[in-house]
Amino acid sequence: MERWLQGFVLYCEIRFMTKTIVYFILIIGIILRLIFQFVNPAFNIDEIALGDNIKKLSFIDLLYPLDHYQSAPPLYLWLQKILVVTLPFSFWIKIKLLNLLASIIGLYLFFRLLTKVSKYQIVAVLALGIFAFNPFIIYNALNVKQYGFDLLGVLTLLNLYHLPRFKTYNWVFFAFWCLMSNIGLFGCAGYLLFMFIKNQTRFTFHDLLGFVKHHFKTFLSPMPYILYFLWYLRQEGASELKTFMYAFWSDNFIPLNVDIFEYSLYFCHEIWMFFFSAFEFWGIFLTLLLIPLLIKVIKRQPFLFKNEMLLLLCVFFFHIILNILGQYPLSDRSILYLAPLFILMLASSLDNILSSLSLNKNAITYTLTAITIGLYCFYLPFKNNNVVALYKKLNLLDENKIVYLTPKAHEYITRFNDFTDHEFKCKCSFTVMENGLSNENYLVSKIHTKINPNAIPKEELKVQQLIDEQKIIPIGNVSGYNLFKILDVPVNDTNLK
Repeated sequence: MERWLQGFVLYCEIRFMTKTIVYFILIIGIILRLIFQFVNPAFNIDEIALGDNIKKLSFIDLLYPLDHYQSAPPLYLWLQKILVVTLPFSFWIKIKLLNLLASIIGLYLFFRLLTKVSKYQIVAVLALGIFAFNPFIIYNALNVKQYGFDLLGVLTLLNLYHLPRFKTYNWVFFAFWCLMSNIGLFGCAGYLLFMFIKNQTRFTFHDLLGFVKHHFKTFLSPMPYILYFLWYLRQEGASELKTFMYAFWSDNFIPLNVDIFEYSLYFCHEIWMFFFSAFEFWGIFLTLLLIPLLIKVIKRQPFLFKNEMLLLLCVFFFHIILNILGQYPLSDRSILYLAPLFILMLASSLDNILSSLSLNKNAITYTLTAITIGLYCFYLPFKNNNVVALYKKLNLLDENKIVYLTPKAHEYITRFNDFTDHEFKCKCSFTVMENGLSNENYLVSKIHTKINPNAIPKEELKVQQLIDEQKIIPIGNVSGYNLFKILDVPVNDTNLK
């Protein structure tokens, strides 16, 4: 009896500690998202292009093909426009609020899913730690584009799918989600496939017909989105947009030839780099931890989060179908909604591993979590086109010095300034690098930053030439820009455009 009481007390202490840590991760994750959005706010070129449409076009115009080859679901555009029109803040703040709200709610829903299914088991610490601190998830969920609502919709579905009331009124959810996110269509189809698999013991035509009758409203819920999409394709500029999008995402469609093997390896690489860790050795290690789960699946043994993972796989199945048909890419941003699937797979597999070990389960999980979050710190927060951070560096320089901008850097900075209504100032004077550079001044070049701490961004061609000739030396960088000091060597090149 005494031993049983000691074990019970130890169990309560462990569960209380796990619960405390999980809540701590949740709170820090929310704070991190607030900091990311409002401290050194950044907008990449796609965000600016979409945001310009929201800023300048009317509600009716937003229903038509947008400028700058941009597109987004109609209800998402309208909600953004409502915030921009009604709120009293600066435009750059208003355009960030909707996705910030979606990201915070999504984090809470993932926390709720973990704590409800796993009952504060230790694996929840690692799972929530990845979701809360992963730079790929944070960056894309907070993006002005609609990808945060891809993820939010999936997390809402995972929290509600089993509830009796949801089974009655799910058609309202899917109708709304489809108009907020393209993934809503996959979500609706995936949910129906999941329900059919779970509830049907036979797969006859009679069973299928009965299933369709029972879920008739759910089958019809994407119709507003489908009708809008068919209307949209007939509007001026839609065919040009489709051609542009297909060319832009051409490498993100599954090839139906021998290249599919190379593509599969590339896709697996994206999975561990984006959802686990951009440090290859750690991303591969966490991916290998999925093997025990695969063994459980093959042996048809029970495992944690089984229904949730099956539901997400059903959603992903329809994404793959449309990808094969050339309708929707498997790009990095478009698979953000799969983050819960792979994180839950890791948590479930780790649960299987820990249950078979006699070692300290808490110590193992805390170590894995600490290493994972620690590695995130090397590329967190990731931002692209971080003009505000660049200004802060330039403001530390001598105001009397000239700051040269490459034409590309000038274009991106100018678009950022116009987009943010010139709210962020730089004390230095800018000059476009055209007919030459004067010594003892500074040069700013534009680079493309990737979510990969090991990647070295490719420098602009003319700037690389100046580096090779030892006419400039790097003195700093921010996400999207390199800063150079011009040496005491005359630089006269009329072809530096």
